[in-house]
Amino acid sequence: MNLLAMDTSGPSLSVAILKDGALCCENTLHNGLTHSQTLMLMVEQVLTSLNMTPQDVSMIAVVDGPGSFTGVRIGVAAAKGLARAVGAPVIGVNALEALACGVGDRCAVVCPIRDARAGQVYGAAFRAGERLMADAVVPLPQFLEHAAALGDELLFVGDGVPPHRQAIADLLATKARFAPPHLMHLKAGAVGALAYLRQDQAIPGADLVPRYLRAPQAERERLAKEGRNV
Repeated sequence: MNLLAMDTSGPSLSVAILKDGALCCENTLHNGLTHSQTLMLMVEQVLTSLNMTPQDVSMIAVVDGPGSFTGVRIGVAAAKGLARAVGAPVIGVNALEALACGVGDRCAVVCPIRDARAGQVYGAAFRAGERLMADAVVPLPQFLEHAAALGDELLFVGDGVPPHRQAIADLLATKARFAPPHLMHLKAGAVGALAYLRQDQAIPGADLVPRYLRAPQAERERLAKEGRNV
């Protein structure tokens, strides 16, 4: 089975090809360009490097959130379009689960976090692949309070770490560890690895929807003006 995996949900853009579960090619960019300009070019590059065409793709995996609203929409839309073009099913992969999978630590409580702006983070917690905390979008101190109760060694990973690293260290002291730079950001290889294990969850591309934990900013602002809770 040839699995195409993509992530556009954060600051990095990553595309990978897995054949029967083995990673054959992975390309990741962190260059500040908008993903809409580079995603399909990168897909073409990884396919060409393996002498493949889009019609050789058996399944498509894409991060469906949580993350950047625009980024998630780009990835989901691309996966839906490719699925329709080549007749392949799709699997939506949770960004926080993929971040934890990419670290591979089996001992510490792995705490993937993504920057949700306004002092908040998207976060969850896992140990040895098992979920310990549901996905949440909360202020950083609240997340850290919940995570600290789960273990004495917390490993933080994700694009939410750089802007909050000092605050995490100040609040948790020696309980906090941080993933090395080469593992800090989400990689499509981890997305594909999770999707390969969950082939039975594949769905038609038309049924794929983004995984949002809160309403987009424009919607929140509109509701706030109307005096409604968001």
